[in-house]
Amino acid sequence: MELKINLNNNSYSIYIEKGILNNAVDYINKVYKNKKIYIITDDNVSKLYLSSLINNLKANYDVDYVVFPHGEDSKNINTYAFLCEELLKRDIRRGNLLIALGGGVVGDITGFVAGTLYRGLPYIGIPTTLLSQMDSSIGGKTGIDFFNRKNILGAFKQPLMVLIDPLVLNTLDNREFNNGMGELIKHGAIGNKKLLNLLLNKPNIDEEIISLSLNVKKLVVEADEFDLGDRMKLNFGHTFGHIIELKYGYKHGEAVAIGMLLAIKMGIDLGITNKECYSIIYNILEKYNLPTIEYNYLDFLDEVLFDKKNISGVVNFILLTNVGECIIYKLTEEEVRRLKK
Repeated sequence: MELKINLNNNSYSIYIEKGILNNAVDYINKVYKNKKIYIITDDNVSKLYLSSLINNLKANYDVDYVVFPHGEDSKNINTYAFLCEELLKRDIRRGNLLIALGGGVVGDITGFVAGTLYRGLPYIGIPTTLLSQMDSSIGGKTGIDFFNRKNILGAFKQPLMVLIDPLVLNTLDNREFNNGMGELIKHGAIGNKKLLNLLLNKPNIDEEIISLSLNVKKLVVEADEFDLGDRMKLNFGHTFGHIIELKYGYKHGEAVAIGMLLAIKMGIDLGITNKECYSIIYNILEKYNLPTIEYNYLDFLDEVLFDKKNISGVVNFILLTNVGECIIYKLTEEEVRRLKK
């Protein structure tokens, strides 16, 4: 199954197919004609898939790799510097291909290296978690955490191609799988009620479900590549979720789940969100064992003011109107502060 991302200058395809990891070379040959490839991965994923990917590629390419410690704690400026240094030590040249083999951390930091080293290198994403397949595999947002703020250093860098293999999801533990469901549920909440109805029956996550979810993000990204307008709708659950993720140590999809509930509460209080949205989203989150702790969104408003969604003193909140529909709701810093009174 092919999902084409149509952008002005950086169009690319996402291929979703069981077993595609074992046939990666056939797809990479379509977009990359040089000989050198550098794979970037972490120490968990490398044990599972690195050898098989190298074996698949080495008949056509000269392959090298760099491995760094897994986890969100590695998504920092020190790891970024380490990767750049290692690649330069290994004589990487402008035009050589990077492959991001791993979850969201691997994808974000590899994309950032690709966007900045030599002012830009081509890269291909092979996401290996449900979260990365649903979220960072599409859209070109790359970055690292800095100054205790998530993704505050980054760049827009579109991949040459993304290869998604649903079979790799079989190696995820339950918590990591459900973590990815947070983003999948978010896509249904903002743009596809049919997807949410399918999830109520807890289906197997196959090519169709992945495609339905990614298509929500595809349409938004195509309309707003650089996150200046409608693409902000993809931040539903993230405004509060990013704060909660860093503050309490939740996984990203878990924090987004809580953030969605907080945004729904805020929308209800403002008279924008249909009250039924809360119970519908709450029930789906519970079905996938995602946290539904009832924090008070008012307690996080001060920190929201320092989020990157604050653009020149105006904070863009993403609020549901109904299930499958959302709006961008703008509040000035002063209006945000008044909500607390």
